[in-house]
Amino acid sequence: MKLLLNLFTFFLLINIITANTQTLIQNSCKKAVAKNRDLKLDFCVKSLEGHHRSKTAQSMGELATASMINAGARSRRLREKADKILKEKNYGEDNVLGMLFDDCAMIYKDNTVTLKEAVISIKVRDYKTATFVMSSALNATRFCETRFETRDPPQISPFTRDNDALTQMILIPLALTKMLK
Repeated sequence: MKLLLNLFTFFLLINIITANTQTLIQNSCKKAVAKNRDLKLDFCVKSLEGHHRSKTAQSMGELATASMINAGARSRRLREKADKILKEKNYGEDNVLGMLFDDCAMIYKDNTVTLKEAVISIKVRDYKTATFVMSSALNATRFCETRFETRDPPQISPFTRDNDALTQMILIPLALTKMLK
């Protein structure tokens, strides 16, 4: 009987914690979307609910940190994708497309470092620096896409979908951090 009572209590606590986290995620995303029209509510909720660190978050700051880590991981994967394309296509030194891929690989590498810096800034409650650094990462991601579009003739970027997702992933912690100020 005591075992059943302990099991019941355990599952009740798990359900309460899960419900609180889901409410935190839902409410935080709704507030973030209200402050930034470029951010998509469904993407915000799915992104945060799909990340293991977000599931245990107890505050908006923890959600911001978790989503920054998630964006950093996405940026790292994009760098690997750019490096793989560079290796497979074996572009020469003076090849314009090769330079574009190389530029994007550098941008994604820098974003990974930049987002780690933003995580540290959030942890020490330096929200101004975190916001500045995330804005920088966001602009860099957009710049990679723009480099392909502004070529003569314009090129189709193989990163468009990934950049759109990364942009959303950076907008989430950026909006959350602005609410922490």
